[in-house]
Amino acid sequence: MVRISFMVAHEQVNSRDLLKDVALMEENGLERCWSSDHYMPWWHTGAAGGATWPWLGAALARTDDIQVGTSVTAPILRYNPAIVAQVFATLDNMFPGRTFLTVGTGESLNEVPTGNQWPPYPERLGRLKEAMQVIKRLWSEDWVDFEGTYYTIKKSNLYTKPETKIPLYVAALGRQSAELAGAESDGLVTNEVNSTLIKERLLPAFEQGARQAGKDPDSMLKAVLMPASYDEDKQKALESMGYWKGAMIKAFFDVNYPDPRDIEENGQAVGNDTIEKMMPVISSAEEGIKKLQKYADLGFTDIILVNSSPDRSKLIELVAGQIAPALEGAAGERVTTAEA
Repeated sequence: MVRISFMVAHEQVNSRDLLKDVALMEENGLERCWSSDHYMPWWHTGAAGGATWPWLGAALARTDDIQVGTSVTAPILRYNPAIVAQVFATLDNMFPGRTFLTVGTGESLNEVPTGNQWPPYPERLGRLKEAMQVIKRLWSEDWVDFEGTYYTIKKSNLYTKPETKIPLYVAALGRQSAELAGAESDGLVTNEVNSTLIKERLLPAFEQGARQAGKDPDSMLKAVLMPASYDEDKQKALESMGYWKGAMIKAFFDVNYPDPRDIEENGQAVGNDTIEKMMPVISSAEEGIKKLQKYADLGFTDIILVNSSPDRSKLIELVAGQIAPALEGAAGERVTTAEA
């Protein structure tokens, strides 16, 4: 079974309107709402910049059943991992079983403008590994002491602990983070949409990490995230995706490039033909089913759409009413483990 859900993008849409979106998702029977967690946006013109954590509480309070969590929170620089643990423990304490946390190595876009140096990837990965240890221990243990290369926690205790086990996922674009997702988390989230890289690099590394940790990768979440747009007028749907041109340049996820104005300028090199080729820009349910089916066939359990439609409510209703039911029984091909 393939589950389709949406990510709300605080860097594109103001927080008040995103509350309306999550309410509409629940009204239409969708199970999950993922949230971005940014300080700066991927684009300058017409961008927004709402803080995610207060929004999560408001979204959970406004709805009754839908699960709401982050698609990537980076607990490595601007966020202390102990504070991340506290925030999500409190959310689960107030709304048991309704939140989840996805962690990753972050982007300079968010970390540098908040006063941090941008370290090389090995350090960021090391920080992420330690941060995950801190978070998981604080959720489950009392009076935690931790001495790592990057973080030191002394006599730390969360007096308000989670009511349930909070799902913890890892965002990954490469083999090392995918293997970490398999070994140390409950699942993988990626915004890599290249089928070859997914099949030959990401999923095999994830499976390898899970098996080495004694886990069954087939029972774990494997999610792919991508911007999507729907309108009966295909050109309108395509034009509405322009905001994500900068984010389609993968180097911006790793290099020190924190200025949205510069990202927007460089993003102009991404043509509409590239957007249409790489992302689900659709004008009908049949087209949407066809474009998303390939990700089900790759073995993903979840497809997360960043709703960039001219009218976001139309895509929510189309997915819930026609696309999701058509893909519910989709069985993905099994990607065998390869050396990562």
